[in-house]
Amino acid sequence: MTRTAQQTFWSDQALATARETASDGRTIAIVNDFPNGEQCSWCDCTIEAAIGDAKGHHCDGCPNPAGSVLRIHDGSPVRRDIPVCDGHLEDAIVFAYRVLGGAP
Repeated sequence: MTRTAQQTFWSDQALATARETASDGRTIAIVNDFPNGEQCSWCDCTIEAAIGDAKGHHCDGCPNPAGSVLRIHDGSPVRRDIPVCDGHLEDAIVFAYRVLGGAP
């Protein structure tokens, strides 16, 4: 599924606001953006499987299509994108927040 012109406009506006908001280096801005045909990237493997075979561990991610792409800004020049299905959206937001230094 490709984006509509209106979705692209809304996305551009949200991303510009997120960049500006996170530019202080103290703020994390997460934009729940429209997908553009991506697959969910969330790993459903158990911790035991991932740790037990850490060297050879490879996960193809969740097989579902992404319902959202989380675009994460933290003031650095690198934007992080996490495509996720609707079932993994909440987990991904909490994960991103914790990895970037947010309180649990």
